[in-house]
Amino acid sequence: MKKMALSLLTLLVLCSCVPPQYQSTINTANDARKYLPPVREVRQELDEQQPMCARLNSLPVKKRQLYEDYYGTMLTTDKSWLRTPGGNYNWGIANAKRLSMAYFAAYVKATGKYGRFKTSIYIDGGIKADMVFTIRANSRDGEVLKNLTIRPGQTRKVDIETGGAKKLFIFTELRINHDEAEKIVLGEPEFYNCR
Repeated sequence: MKKMALSLLTLLVLCSCVPPQYQSTINTANDARKYLPPVREVRQELDEQQPMCARLNSLPVKKRQLYEDYYGTMLTTDKSWLRTPGGNYNWGIANAKRLSMAYFAAYVKATGKYGRFKTSIYIDGGIKADMVFTIRANSRDGEVLKNLTIRPGQTRKVDIETGGAKKLFIFTELRINHDEAEKIVLGEPEFYNCR
């Protein structure tokens, strides 16, 4: 706070010392600034609050019996599909091909009782509008555990309680305003329990 006050005071003093012949140039520049498009503020989303626990055991969704495609997805360890600006993942769920006007949807399954599920979701920067991902318990009509809005080019970490569900349905709908999705990635999906 002190540094900001000192900076403002310095700026005020410097502006008051500008010779009159340059004052009109400064005023013209300030007037022109009003007509510039607003600068889009780039800020990184804070990740979902992580539980304060040590993991007792976990179940990475790496095997075919823990995954089921609903539409447009594949379980993969292919690094080229799993490389994103937000991270490079060792395994994950990604779109099998370029998608437009369809769903990106898959089931992840637990073989035991796990209290939490985590993953990182990335959508490519070429998608033209925000996308809403929904995670439901047990089926595509099940209880909504989480709705998450993701901007084009953004990666968001998700860490949710499963509510005892043995299976989660994760999906998003691609609409005409999204254009085409080159890459959607659920990085390193995993069920786990806290101690």
